[in-house]
Amino acid sequence: MQIFRLFFSFFLLFALISCEKELASDTPVANSSDELTDDIKRDALTVAEAMDVEPGYWITVKGYIVAAAESSIKNADFKKPFAGKTAILLSDEPSDGTDEQEFTYLMPISLSDAAKGISASFNLQENADRWNNFVYIHGIRKQYMSAPGLKEVKNIWIGDPNEQVDPEKPDDPDNPNNPDDPDNPNNPDNPDIDMINGNPVYTIAQALSDNSLRDHIIWVKGYIIASAKRSMGSMDFEAPFDSDTAIILAESPVTAEDIQHIKDMNDYEGLFPVVFSTKYQYAKDTANLKDHPENHNQLVYIRGNLTSTSVGQLGISFAIDAQFPPLQ
Repeated sequence: MQIFRLFFSFFLLFALISCEKELASDTPVANSSDELTDDIKRDALTVAEAMDVEPGYWITVKGYIVAAAESSIKNADFKKPFAGKTAILLSDEPSDGTDEQEFTYLMPISLSDAAKGISASFNLQENADRWNNFVYIHGIRKQYMSAPGLKEVKNIWIGDPNEQVDPEKPDDPDNPNNPDDPDNPNNPDNPDIDMINGNPVYTIAQALSDNSLRDHIIWVKGYIIASAKRSMGSMDFEAPFDSDTAIILAESPVTAEDIQHIKDMNDYEGLFPVVFSTKYQYAKDTANLKDHPENHNQLVYIRGNLTSTSVGQLGISFAIDAQFPPLQ
């Protein structure tokens, strides 16, 4: 019996040692299982744009890793030796390595709650060679270090700041929506599709039906038919318009009969709300109906995040940009 117990003890000890070796050799690596695609690059926001996004949204931001920080932006290190593993600072411009250099925008990126391996691979204290790397970072826009930041980072990709991203999506012969198909509205060569800075402008029908566009920054076009405040039921179709909170788009201008039908039946099918944010004042000032009643029934191009909105229907949750034809 004693021999058996001695043998069993050696067996357990061997098993524990083996497990410890296996765990010790499990070196964390950056969470780069998802390839950096042209779609990710096209959708990425600059640091300036990302800082203006309302907190709570998943976004991808692009910029330069310019500093390390631990608990505050004020104690950031912009040159070696870097101190701090919990955060990096992102900027639209590379650093010149001086503490005195001021950046118009510095966005703190939390590493302490990032996906496995990201902190070990991208904190500057242990990876000084990451300094001034141009990266794409995907996470949740939140307040961090008393500033607009990014938390719960899921991916960081190393990129090329000088790369020109092809506006066309890659050819996929198995995709029924092949972008090379001249009838496909996503084909940039399709004369029926509008383009802004190489990005397609979607119709309301396309934006509402294509699930792959959800939670992405897109351009969409439609006619401004109403203003709204807290819900679709609060729509105002005639001047004077009381609210500059949101506008409602439709595929075509509305007639008096259309308005009466919407009111009588509460029929909101095909209607597309666009909610404004004071952080994107240009879009709000350009397209809201309270200040510009002449915009009623006019065609507008809106850029923003396609997701559920504060008025209770899928649309643009915050308008980043607004343009009227002819496009700039």
